[in-house]
Amino acid sequence: MPQSIQKFEYRKQAILDSATRVISEKGFAEATVSEIAKGAGMAPSGIYTYFKNKEDVLFAIIDNFMSACADGLKDHLAGIQGAENKLRKAVWFHCKVYSGNKNEIKIILESRSYPRFYSSSAYEALKQYAGLITGIIREGMNEGSFRGLSSPLILRDMILGTVDHIAINWTMKDSVNPLDQAGKIADLVLSAVKSSPHPQPAINKKDQKQKRIINAAISLFAENGFNDTSMLQIARRAGVAEGTVYEYYRSKQSLLIRIPDEKLSELYDHICGNTLENEIREIISKLFRFYNDEKNYTTILVLMLRTNREFYRSEGIRIIEKIFSVIKAIIARGQAEEMFKPDLDMDLCQDLLFGTIDHIIIPWIMFNREYNLPSLGEEFARLFVNVIRV
Repeated sequence: MPQSIQKFEYRKQAILDSATRVISEKGFAEATVSEIAKGAGMAPSGIYTYFKNKEDVLFAIIDNFMSACADGLKDHLAGIQGAENKLRKAVWFHCKVYSGNKNEIKIILESRSYPRFYSSSAYEALKQYAGLITGIIREGMNEGSFRGLSSPLILRDMILGTVDHIAINWTMKDSVNPLDQAGKIADLVLSAVKSSPHPQPAINKKDQKQKRIINAAISLFAENGFNDTSMLQIARRAGVAEGTVYEYYRSKQSLLIRIPDEKLSELYDHICGNTLENEIREIISKLFRFYNDEKNYTTILVLMLRTNREFYRSEGIRIIEKIFSVIKAIIARGQAEEMFKPDLDMDLCQDLLFGTIDHIIIPWIMFNREYNLPSLGEEFARLFVNVIRV
């Protein structure tokens, strides 16, 4: 490489290193070109030889970081077989890069609050990196090892959002390093898509016939009225002999009266069965409905407060922790009943919950995506229950 090009690249990197230190300490808004230039050992005017403006410097830091992450992840995935093994490696790698230079991580996290970031080459580099993880999840869905997903994006958001929240706490409060949680994160997100629903009691053929008769009667009574519906019609729609109907119900009147018994029993079982799981699902669904209805507030919370150091000393963060404490108490009751895993890391579960919500919400805000947040909330609530269930 010619010496002039070497010198150019050396000075450009000096600017990026200085900018990384200054922006991480003061924030992008408070950092000045003069401070960045001083740290790089040049006059302020010299910055403009390499970059158009301060924002261009910021995006170059992120672009370089995310491009290196994408190349590194590709190298780490080379030769690994199976979507589950690939995803474990991707989670580990993502935690590793997000536990490196704290100054760089602060900048990556803070950049989400800048609208122009989403039209920059830095955002394209972030999308390419995230796309590698999305591709692994899609592979797992296609091979049948990852189940219960309407889209690979929700699991990707669980991974990226959880690590984001851990990294925020690590950079803001010197809490646990993301890399120390890599194995636990992989276990949790894989349990979300590998857990099979609890097996239902087997329904014998007699019960199946009775259910068909009840459903046939309901539809015919609703269509034709009680008087104009015969037992023969019910039998034909249920696919049984007329005499079979009389084995279960001595008359059409008896069948009519039994309908609420059967259907309300189903409702009761639905309401009372796995009540603790239903309570958690309902809380998560309420969170999504709240964010959906309060979009302006949600924009401020996710884009302006999550990476604001002062926010973590405010009453607002304590209220968020109180919200999770409700879920935490339900989980404790479920653990006592051996319904939920006994060794859950509650801090990690909190990061998974609110980190996933943030990652789902960011494109909804920034790109005005036509997301059905309540519907996504219901899907994520089910996946969250899979995470904590025994």
